Amino acid sequence: MVLQCVILLLVLGARFSDRVIGKAKAFANNAKIVHIDVDPSEINKNIKADASIIGDMKEVLIRLNSALTKQDHADWMQKIKEMKEKYPLALNKDVLTGPAVIDSLYNITNGDAIITTDVGQHQMWAAQFYKFKEPRQLITSGGLGTMGYGVGACIGAKMGNKDRVCVNVAGDGCFRMNMNEIATATRYNIPIIQIVIN
Repeated sequence: MVLQCVILLLVLGARFSDRVIGKAKAFANNAKIVHIDVDPSEINKNIKADASIIGDMKEVLIRLNSALTKQDHADWMQKIKEMKEKYPLALNKDVLTGPAVIDSLYNITNGDAIITTDVGQHQMWAAQFYKFKEPRQLITSGGLGTMGYGVGACIGAKMGNKDRVCVNVAGDGCFRMNMNEIATATRYNIPIIQIVIN
């Protein structure tokens, strides 16, 4: 919904996959789109860009940032907050659903856990229903769809953040791909939590 209010959308290295954009014809209709990517084949593949830049992201961003002045985004952030309050994500707490599991996880961990995910609908629920408070609190295989990613990512997150609760959210198929890594976590005494949403 917020994307319908955007007048300029700067897209950095994204593929515009259907899992992210939904209906292509209804995606950010009011926005001018500038697509920046190192891979020319990604430009205009799924969404038509009004302008494109092909190049190394670091170099492109250094040059763009040098041409821009600092902006105050307080009004925009307030508008997003108001829209979230007006149109909250629906959550039925009377039955056991994926969103209800994620909401319970959020409440149990006080929103302070590092969450890793595998790939699938559970990944979308984790991103939508766990109210992340800080950067690098969600570790996920965003656009690549790497099934089996989550358990190893959770082990790595815990190794780097020994004082934090680290939870992997997976579907049954993803979990089966790398569930043997639970043995690795056990052998090296790396306490992680695994949730499987079927």
